[in-house]
Amino acid sequence: MFLTTEQQKMLDGEHGHAIAKLTHLIVKIGEVNGATRLIPIKNAQIAGVSYLTVGEPIFSFFNMLSEDNVKVSVPSWLNPAGMDMKKWKEMGIKNDFAEKQRRIIKQYQEMGIQTTLTCTPYLIGYKPKFGDHLAWSESSAVSIANAYYGARTNREGGPSSLASAIIGFTADYGLHKKENRVPRIVVDVKATINHFSDFSALGYWYGEKFHGIIPYFKSVKNANIDQVKMLGAAMAASGSVAHFHIAKHTPEAEKVDLSHISETVTFDESDKKQIYNHFNQIKERVNLVVIGCPHSSLEDVKLIDSSLGDKSIKEGIKFWVFSSQKLMQNDEAKKLLTNLEEKGVKIFTDTCMVVSPVVRENYKNILTNSAKAAFYLTRDGTNKVTLLSLSEIIEGVSE
Repeated sequence: MFLTTEQQKMLDGEHGHAIAKLTHLIVKIGEVNGATRLIPIKNAQIAGVSYLTVGEPIFSFFNMLSEDNVKVSVPSWLNPAGMDMKKWKEMGIKNDFAEKQRRIIKQYQEMGIQTTLTCTPYLIGYKPKFGDHLAWSESSAVSIANAYYGARTNREGGPSSLASAIIGFTADYGLHKKENRVPRIVVDVKATINHFSDFSALGYWYGEKFHGIIPYFKSVKNANIDQVKMLGAAMAASGSVAHFHIAKHTPEAEKVDLSHISETVTFDESDKKQIYNHFNQIKERVNLVVIGCPHSSLEDVKLIDSSLGDKSIKEGIKFWVFSSQKLMQNDEAKKLLTNLEEKGVKIFTDTCMVVSPVVRENYKNILTNSAKAAFYLTRDGTNKVTLLSLSEIIEGVSE
């Protein structure tokens, strides 16, 4: 790998032991993947935040970094934590977990990282620009950055995204290179795709069948950011698909040369039904509804409120919506929060059902409109999950 003079100094330890270790990490990742250089990044989105997922080893890593007092060199923000930082007791988080979670957040803050605590930074003002090179790590955010905005990022791990945030570079391989961003399969969407859960089912179906392969979707009529985030999140969860194209909707789609693609597949009503049947697991009373995987936008929250109308959530069922703190701070959002609380809906921020311990520990039968949430919540066999549209969920749990 060719390194600039400055990059070589970083690797050789002239900027401290921590910088050398982080540079070495990025260089080695690049070498393994055939990269010949490092490229500068515009910003970073860092995973490895919830104490549930990182555990005690994160503190040893922090100790190494704190010895040299390293700071990020590009704008950087955090993925969700394991709890709502303000309403953690209301969620049922234990004191020991809360104390360690706060320690983790503080360490990131001291490195200059913005504690956004969301998987949808693009919804709170951090929209990447076309062609920007990034080091993003949360799987659904990566797919949206690549597909919806035309930025360029691989699916980084927590340590590598943090390393890139600090040194300001990533390795030039994978989706940073134009030739690796072309689709290999055309998906003709014949099924009716209206609800967020339909987009999620489509994404889950594709990812499970065509792991890691970039698709080109055609015949998709609508594709706003809230719909596309559900599609991308499910594909990333079931099949590690980090980029996709939608005809007439995503910025690179019209420039794609489809003549080289030899395989076209169809997603029809039977395929959609198959995914809904797969996540139709609840045989007893529902304990919990979880919405917001990825994090709900303000428009999502408005839809929940309008769909409920004058109804309230039935007694004995909890209805949790997950979003970002920043989205819930304006006057319109606060009014919505008050209104929904009166109807039995709780909105938590900073966290989600996937990275918080309380959902798996305390609730066994869960409804959601997200195939990504369904996938992660059922992986260890602890929870039973049923995937439904938001309207079906509300019809079933309200009165």
